Amino acid sequence: MSFWPRTLKRKTIWGVVLVALLAVGNVVTLQLMLRRSDDIGATVNLAGKIRMLSQRIALETFAEYLAPGGNWPHIVSRYASFEETYTALRSGGTAYGLTVRPVSPALQPALEQLHTSWQRFQDTLNAAYAEMPGAAPIEHARVLEIMAASDHLWAQSENLLNQLVDFSNRVQQRALWVSLVLFWLDILLLLLGYFLIKSRILNPIQVLSNQCTEMAAGNYSIRSSIKINDELGQLGGVLNKSAAHIEQLLLDIAKERSAVAQVQAMFNGLADNEVSGIYMISPRMELIYASQQLAKMLGYPREVLMGNFPLEQMFAPACMGNVRERVLARLEGRVRSSRYESIAVRADGSQFEVEVFGSAMEYQGRTAIIGMLIDISTRKRSEASMRRAALVYAYTSEAMVVTDPHGVVLDINPAFSEITGYAANEIIGRRLNVLSSGRHDREFYRAMWNDLRTKGGWSGDIYNIRKNGEEFIERLTITTSYNEDGAVENYIGLFTDVTRLRQREAVIWRQAHYDHLTQLPNRQMFQENLLCAIEESRRREKVFALVFLDLDFFKEVNDTFGHDEGDELLRQVAARLQSCVRSTDLVARLGGDEFVLILHDTKSQEDIFNVCHKVLDLIAKPYRLANNTVNISVSAGVTFYPQDGQDGVSLLKHADLAMYAAKEKGRNQFSVFDPSMEEEAQSRRLMLRDLQKGLDKQEFLLYYQPIVAMQTGRTVKAEALIRWDQPVRGRVNPGDFIPLAEESGLIVPLGEWIFKEAAQQVTAWRKSFSPDFVLSVNVSPVQLLSTELDCSAWLKNIKALEIPPSALIMEITERMLLESDKASDEKITELQAAGVQLALDDFGTGYSSLSYLKRFSIDYIKIDRSFVCNLHRDSEDVALCQAIIVMAHQLDIQVVAEGVETQEQHNILLEAGCDFGQGYWYCKPVTAAELTQRLQKECEQS
Repeated sequence: MSFWPRTLKRKTIWGVVLVALLAVGNVVTLQLMLRRSDDIGATVNLAGKIRMLSQRIALETFAEYLAPGGNWPHIVSRYASFEETYTALRSGGTAYGLTVRPVSPALQPALEQLHTSWQRFQDTLNAAYAEMPGAAPIEHARVLEIMAASDHLWAQSENLLNQLVDFSNRVQQRALWVSLVLFWLDILLLLLGYFLIKSRILNPIQVLSNQCTEMAAGNYSIRSSIKINDELGQLGGVLNKSAAHIEQLLLDIAKERSAVAQVQAMFNGLADNEVSGIYMISPRMELIYASQQLAKMLGYPREVLMGNFPLEQMFAPACMGNVRERVLARLEGRVRSSRYESIAVRADGSQFEVEVFGSAMEYQGRTAIIGMLIDISTRKRSEASMRRAALVYAYTSEAMVVTDPHGVVLDINPAFSEITGYAANEIIGRRLNVLSSGRHDREFYRAMWNDLRTKGGWSGDIYNIRKNGEEFIERLTITTSYNEDGAVENYIGLFTDVTRLRQREAVIWRQAHYDHLTQLPNRQMFQENLLCAIEESRRREKVFALVFLDLDFFKEVNDTFGHDEGDELLRQVAARLQSCVRSTDLVARLGGDEFVLILHDTKSQEDIFNVCHKVLDLIAKPYRLANNTVNISVSAGVTFYPQDGQDGVSLLKHADLAMYAAKEKGRNQFSVFDPSMEEEAQSRRLMLRDLQKGLDKQEFLLYYQPIVAMQTGRTVKAEALIRWDQPVRGRVNPGDFIPLAEESGLIVPLGEWIFKEAAQQVTAWRKSFSPDFVLSVNVSPVQLLSTELDCSAWLKNIKALEIPPSALIMEITERMLLESDKASDEKITELQAAGVQLALDDFGTGYSSLSYLKRFSIDYIKIDRSFVCNLHRDSEDVALCQAIIVMAHQLDIQVVAEGVETQEQHNILLEAGCDFGQGYWYCKPVTAAELTQRLQKECEQS
C-alpha cells in the first residue's frame, strides 16, 4: 500500500481530510434535499390556488347575477391569475409570490387536461356574462352549465393536486432512501477509518505499551512484532534491541554472583536463626560481625554492633575477666575452641544468662574468633520452676495423682491422702477404681476414656468414696503425658473436694430457676425447657403444644382480700395445674397470674383440648383460703410447634395472642392460635401508629350530646364525645381506638386535649346562652392512674378561662373505682375539692357498685343504656330504674338516664323521678356549631 502515509503526522492529516469530506458531502446532500422539498411544496401550493380559483370564479359569477353592481373583482383579473399560475406550473416561473420550476413531465398530461377544462369553463362564463346586461334572472340551464363546467375544472384541479401529492411522497421517499444510503455510507467510511487507525496506530501503541510494562516488571525476553515502517515501527525495533542488550547483561551479572551467593547462603543459613546469635571478634576484642538474632538479644541496632563494638560492653563487669582470658587463649592459639556460661548485658542495662561457643579462624590474613551466643535464661528459669513445682506438688491443697497408661497409680501428693484417706503405700500400685462410688455407669467411664484417647484430657465432676466410706464430689482434671514416639507415658490427675460448693450451687440454681412462691419453674427455666423442647421436637420431628394461661379476676381477689390470700390462691392454682398434666410435661409460672404449660409428644389436637377443658374446669372450682372462699377462672391460648412458630419467641407471642382472644370471647375458655390473630395485632399496631400521628396532626374533634332536664325538656348540660376523622380510615369508631389509646398510654395526652377543648367550648356557651350550662368530660382510669396527669394544670386552665370548676363534670366508670389507688384517689379528691363535679357512668354494670358509692361524693349517677334501651311499661327494667333513682335521691345524688330513644321511655323515667335524660330521642351527638344552633333556638322560644 504505497499510497498509505508513512508518518503519524500524514496519517492524522488524512484522517481529518476524510472527516471533513464526509461533513461537506452530508451538508450538500441535505441542502439539495431541502431545496427540492421547498420546490415541491410551492408547486402543491399553486395547484391548490388553481383549485380555489375555479370555485371562486363560479361563486363570484353567481354573486354578480344575484347582486349586480357588487364590489366583486373583475372576471378578467381572475382569468389573468389563473393563466399566470398555469404558466408558472407548466414552464416554471413566479405566481402569488412563489417561484417554482416546471412540473415533472409525468404531470404534464394532467396539467394539459386542467387547461382544457379551464378553457371550457372560461367560455361558459363569458357566455353568462354576455347575457348579464339584460338583468334577466339567471336561467336554470345556465346555472347547471356553469356548475358542470366548474365541477369539471374542480375535478381536473383535484386530479393535478393529487398527482402532485403522490409525486411529493415519492420524492420524499427517495430523499429518505438517499439519507439512509448516505448514513450507512458515513458509517462504513467511519468504520473503515477506525479499523485503519486501530491497525496502523492503536494496535502498535498497545503492543509497545505491553512491551514496556513487561520490561518494567523485569521481563526482558519479550519482543514486539510491529511490521510497519513509521515512527512506531522504528520505536519497536529500538525497544527490541534494548531488551536483548539488557537481558544479556543480567545473565552475565547472574553468573558472577552465583558463586558468591552459594557461599553467602551457607553462612546466612547459620547466622539467620532464632536461637543463637552469631558473632565475629577481631584481635582488638571488638565485634566485626553480628547477626540479627544477636542484635535482638542484646537490644542494640545491628549497625552499632558491627561498628567495632567493644567486647567489654557485652558482658557483666564481674564476668569480663573470665571472658577476656578465654578470648585471648583462642587468639594466641593456646586453644582452638571453648564453651562456657556467663552473664550478658543488654543495651538497657538488664542482664541475662548466656552460653558462649567460640572458635579461632583466619579472617583477611589475621586470627579472629567466630562463635555463637545462646540465651539460657529461660532454661535456667525452667530448672528453678521445676524445683518450685516439686515443692508445690508436695505442699499444695489440690490432690495430684500420676498413673500409668492402664490407670495404675504411680505417685500421689500429700493432699491426695488428706482428701481420700489413703496413704501412699495403700494406693500406689493399685487402680484408681478403688475410689469408685458406683454412681456412674459404664457409659460415663467409656466417654471419659474416649476423651483421653482422642483429646488428651478430660475434666468434670465425679462422685467418689473416701477410705472411711463417705461419698464426696471432686472436680477432676486429667491430662495425658506422651513419650517422644507419641505413645501415652502417664496420666496426671488433679482434683479438689467440691462437695460443699456443689451443694451451695444447687441451692442457688434452684432459687434462680424456680418460683419461690409456687415452687414451679420460673420464666428462665421455662425458656431453657422451651428451647430444649424445640430442639428435641425438630430432631425427632415431633409436635408439642404450648398453652399460655392468665387467671381471670385474680386482681380483684388480691385487692379485696390482700396479698397473703392472693399468694395462697396462686399456690393452689399451681398444684391444680400440675395435677392436670403428665410428669413429662412442664408447668411454669411466668410471673403475676400468668402460667404456661409445655405438653410434649402431642398425638392429636383433641388430646390437648381435653387437657385445656380439664384445666378450665379444675381452676374454676372454689378455693378455700385462710379466711375466705373465692372463685376465679382462667383464659388460655394454645399454640403448636412447628405450625404456629419455629422459635420460642414466636410460639409464646402467638399463645399470648390466642389467650387475649379467649378473654375477649368472655373468659373461662381457651382459643387456638390462628394467623388472623397476628393480623389483628398488626392492625392494632398500625392503628396505634396512626393514633400517634393523629394526635400530632390534630385529626380529632369533639361532638356534643345534649342532656335535657326531664321536667322542662330544655338542654341544660351536654356530654363531650371524642371523634376521629382519619385521612385513610375515615371516621374511626371510639370503641376501636379508645381501648388502644388506654393500653398505649396515649389516652393521657388525648385526655388533656379533650379537657382543654371542652373547657373552652363550655366557656363560650355559658357566656352566650346560660351561665349555668354544664359540660361532662369522660376521664379514663388510665388517665387517673398515670403519673403524667397534672390536676393542678387542669384547675389553672379553668381559672384562666374565668369559669367556675362546677361548669365541668368529670365522668368516671365503676372500673375506675375498682382499679384506683391512693394516687388516683388523691387526684379525684383534689378536683372535687376545687369544685369539679363527679358523675358515675354506666352505673349498674360494674362489680359491687353500691359498695363504692361511699368512697367519693358522687354528684350524678348515669343509668346505663342497657337498662333503658328495652324499657317499656311491662319490662322488669322499670323496677330496676325506679330502684336506682330512689336509691340515688336518698343519697342526694342526681340521676341521668342514658340511651332514651322513645317517648314512652321518657315518660316512664319522668314518672320515676329521673332528673335528666340523654339519648337519640332528644338529640344525637352533634358538632359544636349544631349544638349552638339548638341552644340559640331554645333561647328564642323562651
